[in-house]
Order: sequence, then C-alpha cells, then structure tokens
Amino acid sequence: MQTLHIEPLIIKDVSQVAVIHWRELQGFLPSLGKQFLSHFYRKSMGLSGMFTFVAKEEEGVVGFVTSVESPKGLYGRILSIDPFGFLLLVVKHLIFYPLSIVKMIKILSYPGFSHDEPELLTIAVDSRYQGKGIGRKLFAQVVKEFKNRKINKFKISVYDKLAANGFYYKIGCRLDSSFEFLGETMNYYEYVIPNEVRNLSRM
Repeated sequence: MQTLHIEPLIIKDVSQVAVIHWRELQGFLPSLGKQFLSHFYRKSMGLSGMFTFVAKEEEGVVGFVTSVESPKGLYGRILSIDPFGFLLLVVKHLIFYPLSIVKMIKILSYPGFSHDEPELLTIAVDSRYQGKGIGRKLFAQVVKEFKNRKINKFKISVYDKLAANGFYYKIGCRLDSSFEFLGETMNYYEYVIPNEVRNLSRM
C-alpha cells in the first residue's frame, strides 16, 4: 500500500498541479491552459498569505489545495509579481480565443476579490485517485494551517451544480450564501475551526 504525503508546494511539483487543475476543474483559470496555470502557481509561491499543499504518492502529485488569508485583490497581487510574463500568456491565449476577453473582464467582479475573509480557493484530486479520502486529508491540512495562523474560520465557494457541495456539507461546512457569477449559481460555505480540531481525514 502506497503512503500518502501532504507537503507544501515546491517548484518541481508546479507542473503536476497545473495539469490536475486544468484536467479536473471547471472555470476561467483552466480555460487559460496548463502553461498559464503553471506560471500562476509558480508566482503565487512568493505571495505572502497564500499557501498550497500537495498530496503525493510514489508516482507524484495526486491532488492539491490552495488557500489564502485574504482574497481581496488576489489576482492583481499575483499578476503584479510578473506582469510582462502574464501579459504574454494572456495575449497568446487571446490570439486563439479572442472572445474570452469578455470573461477576463467579468472575472474581476468575483465577489471574493472584494472581501478580506480567509478562503479555501481550490481543491482538486486526480480522478484516478478520487474516493480514497485524499480530499479530506487536504481539507484537514488547510484547517491545521489556518489554525496555526490564528485564523478560526474560512470560506469556500463552489458552483452549485457540482457534486463537491455534498463533500463540504459532510465535512461540516455551513452554507452561508449563494450568488450569481458568470451566469451560474455559486454557493459560499463557511467552516468554523473548533478549538479541538477533529481528525477530518478519518470521518
């Protein structure tokens, strides 16, 4: 039986994280391609208050989770680290998909970018390894990290149509609100970290 390790993201794992994000998740960022995602995660490693953990087995990364202490102005902060590099990737994308400029503009209206509350941004597990409790272990790592940073609750947003809503309900998240974004309904969940953190990975 292989041993699963949860570790902070390092440079050599970025490309695998980008592939999992591109392949397993819906939304705007995956539509920009694996090269953009690789650049995004590589540059995000230098951003204070943002952290990514990976789940690894012998063959490599099988899942990851990204969270941030404050999502306010997040994209702007990441893009400012390497504006020229991101610009080149965006221009390259627009050459092939010019109509996506509309989505790029609208993405800036995402409600999460206007508040200061901690948020779990992204969690994904390679489809070949789903159903093994890896998502719970990644979620538990986020809880532990936020608690170490003296943060006692955080938000999660997820498209209403996704099965992930059931995952968040089962793990103890509370539905806080719903909103429309890019023509689809999204749900905002809140997780309050208890004083004595449960072993979420074994629930």
